[in-house]
Formats: sequence, C-alpha cells, structure tokens
Amino acid sequence: MATNYRFMEVALATRDVQAQEDFWRRLFDARVLFRGRMMGQRFVRLLACGITFIFREQPDRPLPPGPDEELDFLQHLGLRVDDLGAAIAELEARGARFVFTPGNAAGYFRRWQQRPGGAAIETSYIAPPLTRERIAAGEYKHDVAILVGPDHLWVELNQVREPADTDWYPR
Repeated sequence: MATNYRFMEVALATRDVQAQEDFWRRLFDARVLFRGRMMGQRFVRLLACGITFIFREQPDRPLPPGPDEELDFLQHLGLRVDDLGAAIAELEARGARFVFTPGNAAGYFRRWQQRPGGAAIETSYIAPPLTRERIAAGEYKHDVAILVGPDHLWVELNQVREPADTDWYPR
C-alpha cells in the first residue's frame, strides 16, 4: 500500500460522558484532550492505552446486556497486557469489576456450553506458520479477562504468548 494508514480513534455513544471520563482516567490513567459539545451533545476526547477515544453523550441510549446477562461479549475493546494477573490486581485496586477471569472461566464456560451450539471456541483455520501441534505443545497461549465499564462497555485484557515467527498482535 502506498498510503500509510494509521488507527486514529474509537468513537462511542454513552449515557454519561463524565462516567466514561472518570472510568478511563481512574483505571487507565487516560489524558483528556478535549471536552465540550459536539453537534449539540456533550463529549470528551481522551487518550488511553495508546488509543484516542471519543465519547458522545446520548442519555436515552438503551443499555446492552450487563453482568450476569451477557455471555458473548461480542462488542468489546481489547487491550494487550504482559502480565494478566498483575493487570487484574492493579485494576481491581483501582475499582475495576471483572466479570470474566482465568480464575472463573470454568464456571463461565459451563454456562455458555448449556446454550444451543455449546462449544466455546472451534477453530477451523489457523494461519501459518502456527499449527494445532504447535499450540498443543504450548507455543501459543492466550489468556483473557473482561471487566465492565460504564454503559456495560466491556474491556477485554489479553495476555498472548505467541511464537516469534507469527508476530500477529501488536506488542
């Protein structure tokens, strides 16, 4: 590609701009870049985890499923961490509420598997050079924890151990 495309921002609707700002500042040391009104709606633009977020207020926005209702976490923000256990401990100390961790995954997957279609993950393709055998040998491991933010915004923490020859995820 001749053009250099770079990721700029994630823009999300929220019921409460101040709650989002407080959450991202408290848990992830976000820096507020702008705050005010955009197209008549309250907004905040902040920088957290190397990403610029814009939250625009829509007070009547219906909430997605919350803790104990959501099992799929289809819409979420994924962050990579080097030490998932340390990240969970740090964020819990800052007030984070985790709904999924490696420690409670077995119970979660039991609930998930009781639904029609049941299997948690079925992989039909693995990009070379990784193979099922290399995964079974422990060369690739992916652990996850999910915390809930304002408006049931799911934030996923990922600790990925991958072989050097894959280099799939940003470090």
